[in-house]
Amino acid sequence: MLTHFTLQNRNSNITFFSRKEWGIIGICAVLVIILGVAGYANLHPDASLSDQLYKTLGLFTLGFSAPTGNIPWQLNVARWLAPALLSYAAVKTILLMLHGQLVLLRIRRLQDHAVVCGLGEYGWPVVQALAGKGIPTVVIESDTMHSHLGWADNAGVYVLPGNARDVNNLVRVNVTQARYLLAVTENDAANTEMIVQAYQLKQADPESPLLKCVAHVQSHELAAVLYDDAVFSQDSVHFSARIINRQQLAARWLLLHHGPDTELIHDIPGLEEIRVLLLGSHAFVEDLIVRLAKLGHYGTAHPIHITLAGPQAAAQLEVINKRWPVLPDIINIKAKDIALSFLSAQNAQQLINSFKPHLIYLCAADTESTLIGAKALARLTLHCPVIVCQFADDLLTRSIEPAFQSHTRFKFVYPTREIFAVAAIFDATQDQLAIAIHNHYVESQIAAGDTVANNTSLVRWEDLPETLKDANRNQADHLQIKCRVITGSLHYTPEQIEYALCDKKTLERLARMEHERWVAEKRLDGWHYTEGAKNIAARLSPSLVSWEQLPESERQKDRDAVHNIPSLLQWIALQHQSSGSS
Repeated sequence: MLTHFTLQNRNSNITFFSRKEWGIIGICAVLVIILGVAGYANLHPDASLSDQLYKTLGLFTLGFSAPTGNIPWQLNVARWLAPALLSYAAVKTILLMLHGQLVLLRIRRLQDHAVVCGLGEYGWPVVQALAGKGIPTVVIESDTMHSHLGWADNAGVYVLPGNARDVNNLVRVNVTQARYLLAVTENDAANTEMIVQAYQLKQADPESPLLKCVAHVQSHELAAVLYDDAVFSQDSVHFSARIINRQQLAARWLLLHHGPDTELIHDIPGLEEIRVLLLGSHAFVEDLIVRLAKLGHYGTAHPIHITLAGPQAAAQLEVINKRWPVLPDIINIKAKDIALSFLSAQNAQQLINSFKPHLIYLCAADTESTLIGAKALARLTLHCPVIVCQFADDLLTRSIEPAFQSHTRFKFVYPTREIFAVAAIFDATQDQLAIAIHNHYVESQIAAGDTVANNTSLVRWEDLPETLKDANRNQADHLQIKCRVITGSLHYTPEQIEYALCDKKTLERLARMEHERWVAEKRLDGWHYTEGAKNIAARLSPSLVSWEQLPESERQKDRDAVHNIPSLLQWIALQHQSSGSS
């Protein structure tokens, strides 16, 4: 099914014929001219060449005239071929124009489909995932020459050329009857505007089904502001919207599945500090550093130690520190300007020998740099795991990993592929543990006598402010870190955790880890220490101090939270069993 079509406007080129058709039409047109001129030359030998050519061109408009009698065969063929060729072109043009209208009509009648605004770097993986699950998908794309349009044609994806900020295009794709809306252009303002427009359309049609919306916002500050906007913070039976950031999601996924607590699970108990080497200048590096600052608390004597290395590492770190000025107070971080060269790896080897990293992340800016960097590292003497992060999806990217099958220390990961799965984007499957933690909290607090009147957090997950959702996500992610650290295993049971917590030193270690995590999270979110009472609006807290300075009553809260982990895991297991049986 050919599903990509273009509508005639100032900004689009209409292509009605394939290259093969253009070739056939061109050959036939030349043949008509040659035969026509030859025929008229036989019929009127005294006529000039210009007259013969003029009469030949008239054949295309049925302008044939000749005296009765024997007509040269060349002219006879030309006089039938010319109007036939013209008729074919006219009929094909009309059919294709009608086809565009039919496709547009078909789009307007779609229901329970997905609408993706933008087929670029962010939208492309999701469109692939949607098509792979057989979900009818419509893409609104302003670039009619986009390189992925051919794939969209073959995959049965509808593509509507135009500006997604034009609310009329959202109406054309029947967004009020859609299941999903994803705004992933390169413009943050455009992405949020599309969601707001969809919200207004849904408000005018309250009986329509639930539309799950996602807007990609690159700016951390804009995302923080939008967290409090009613469109993104309040769900209804027919509309829900959330903000995502690809690099933040990728950093979260990477640390969950390939963080120090997984890659160094047997080494952490014997380490005074965890040294991480970040190689490359991909923008993702900043989010990975911030994520490590928030969650990189593994109970070691010293904070996590990070070296950022690359061609412009010092300048890159300076920019990061300006955006996150409290980073140096939370982690030990420095930069080293170095070119990771395949031909000259001496500088890189010296850095590795002096820093002695426990874990290396290669986060190059592009596929070519990833290949060069991986090949350069393969030449060095390494004693730690190397995690190669790949973000592109092209032939060169897919060819890198097979070349390293003999290098056991190398592990290739594809964060974008994982985070842009349909369930992860629209159903937030990575939040299941965070949701369970929140639900357990609500249940336990209500049982203790709390109400929504005196505790505004006792609401459904869907109604929870995004900042509190993030806090639950961080708590959920670090809960897994705690369990891995104390069991030395990726797979653990509530009974194992309960047994480990019988050791008072282990309990105290995890309580301290929890406090350090909480302090890092609050400080990175703009909170400050105060000697007075806690002030949420002003983001002030008297608990933003070291573990040693923390009052015993506050320490006990962290111990209680850690001691509650086994019962929380048991509660979650029971919830899964009950939901499975139902």
